Amino acid sequence: MVALVAVGAVACVPPPPPSVSCKGTGTVTHRDLRYAQSPGVTPALQSLDLYVPTRPASCGPAPLVAYVHGGGFRNGSKSNKVADKIKLFNDEGWAFTSIEYRLYGNPGSGPTNGAYPAQQEDLASALGYLQTHAAEYRLDPHRIMLTGHSAGAFLVALEATDLSFVQAAGLAPDDIICTAPLDTETFDVSAQIAGGGSQELVYRAVFGNDPAVWDQASPIKNVAPGKGIGSFLLFTQGGAIRLAGNLQFETALQQAGIAADVVQADPLDHLGVNDAVGKPGDTIVTPPLMSFFRQCVAS
Repeated sequence: MVALVAVGAVACVPPPPPSVSCKGTGTVTHRDLRYAQSPGVTPALQSLDLYVPTRPASCGPAPLVAYVHGGGFRNGSKSNKVADKIKLFNDEGWAFTSIEYRLYGNPGSGPTNGAYPAQQEDLASALGYLQTHAAEYRLDPHRIMLTGHSAGAFLVALEATDLSFVQAAGLAPDDIICTAPLDTETFDVSAQIAGGGSQELVYRAVFGNDPAVWDQASPIKNVAPGKGIGSFLLFTQGGAIRLAGNLQFETALQQAGIAADVVQADPLDHLGVNDAVGKPGDTIVTPPLMSFFRQCVAS
């Protein structure tokens, strides 16, 4: 019952307390958390950095944005271009993690040499680690958003469509609520190999020479209704071939009953799409990405 306070002959209702904001007001950083210990693999290639927003104790667990760096499956680092992303997502009240994974041809990648499916297994293990430690870090293990750039965009698209990897790590399919690939050139390994040139050599090195494995490792070939695949927002820039690949993937998702849209990020270049996320003044990538992620969290 609301208490009434008499002021002369007038009964006044005290104003309600202000609502608690669950936006972030700071960041607690946890670096180099080792999420797996595969034989022969250096710790640096199976670790993650986690950035948790400072929020009132009354707020619930924070949704999690997981980022996967690019580098042609062979290079790159979890520290690449993350400063603006940390601030963007922590300010929103979401946790942010950047994940390292076995790199093809890297001596630290152990017996697998970083070839498929090592990288997919690593990403799933990282998410499984965070789910296991969700209470420790105040994370919501059932509201995970994936994003990644270039090769990382391909990897998150595959992780979100071939859900066998995350299921093996202990996650439910719908724990990944949505995915935002940032400018990958393909969602189809076979098509990339058919294009020839240096990219064919890269994809054959990472995915081998078996067409059946190419299909298994292609996000577009893993799309099907009823699997629990979350919604997608695809970012692309550049020529007609790159755009066509993203539109084909969008169509495949939509035909399976999965919400999907494509954002053309021109005039940004390939690196610029990644750089733009959270960059002050960006009007091309950050607004649609945040609108998409907010809808995912709300639903």
